[in-house]
Amino acid sequence: MTITGSYDIVIVGGGVGGLALGYALANKYSVLIIEARPRIVPSKRGLSLQANGLEALQRLDLLERVAPLGVKTSHVAWYEIGGNLLADLDYSILDHPYSYLLTLVPSELERVLRDQFSRRGGEIQESTSFREAVLHYDNVRLRVQRNTSSLEYSASIIVGADGENSRVRNGLNLPTKIRECPDHFLFMLARPLDMLQGQARQYFARGKMVGFFPVLGGTYIFYYLPAGRIDDLRARGLDAFKTELANIMPEISGKLDRVTSWDDIVYVAPKRVSVGHWVADRAALLGDAVHALDPSWAQGANMTLQDSSVLVDTIEKCFQSGDFSANRLKAYENARRKQTTFIQRQSDRTARLTTTENRFNYWLGKQIIRRTARNKTLMQAALKASAGLTDHFSLREQLRFII
Repeated sequence: MTITGSYDIVIVGGGVGGLALGYALANKYSVLIIEARPRIVPSKRGLSLQANGLEALQRLDLLERVAPLGVKTSHVAWYEIGGNLLADLDYSILDHPYSYLLTLVPSELERVLRDQFSRRGGEIQESTSFREAVLHYDNVRLRVQRNTSSLEYSASIIVGADGENSRVRNGLNLPTKIRECPDHFLFMLARPLDMLQGQARQYFARGKMVGFFPVLGGTYIFYYLPAGRIDDLRARGLDAFKTELANIMPEISGKLDRVTSWDDIVYVAPKRVSVGHWVADRAALLGDAVHALDPSWAQGANMTLQDSSVLVDTIEKCFQSGDFSANRLKAYENARRKQTTFIQRQSDRTARLTTTENRFNYWLGKQIIRRTARNKTLMQAALKASAGLTDHFSLREQLRFII
């Protein structure tokens, strides 16, 4: 097959991570992004960028362009459903320049990143699916399918930013463990709530959790759903579901008119992905392709942005040395693996205590939330971890959470 085009870098996946990486590299190198979707589809959900993701955007020279898309939130209040306030988690106590959440609509973020990537001369091919990567002594060749045409490109390096079901990862035959997370979620967007000024709210009970976060011109809602319950929920009807949300937070009543059918709600059954090796000769993976995790810490996109900011430096060193071996690319994996493993494990732990039907775990989760709220030092430790600013808890911190 004749080579259709040659590039320095080909990125498979035009989501947030692939676009951020492409933007950062396009000022020096020729970059092609291959995207399976035919276009950007308006999102029906929100996305919270935390300190680590905001810091990564700053390093990538993108934060100034992204910040106007979101709403800043410094407080997340936790309530027991039908009960009292359990905790007011204050992100402003973090000793960090970005001591807040920035919640926005993902498709709007993608639009800005695409625009900036294109302004730097980057190229995006939509409706194009990755099929195969073949390593040669001086390049890697990619076979892709665009509509009904088979095409082949060459590049110095390929990056798989194509999500938890990564075709690039599968094509490289990297050892991978995938399991479905026990907690499933519904996501939707409602009209704005005046009461959510600088704060978000989360409500939970045994086997149930609901969050309300402000976005520009609206409210982002997520609803935890135990596995296997989606058919029962739908059988009750959409009006009954909307009534349930209004019973949990009465202020949302009358703000759900944008949700007119189940098609206005996104249902997600998350997967946890762990990969034995993140890199191979002339290839690297980032984001959910290597470390998809439970949504409890809202860290997926943030960790992806961190991956991108680190991988930029590693790829530049590869070009400087002319060495694109797995050994050279391993520096990127070494820099990122410890933190991503820590956040995956802590997200799993948080899910067991807050999205649980187990009576003891639910009781223990409430105790930890209350204890964290009462102690500023403990709150700082918890928020520092959940905001992606550390890769471990000290033994003393672990003990203080439970004693």
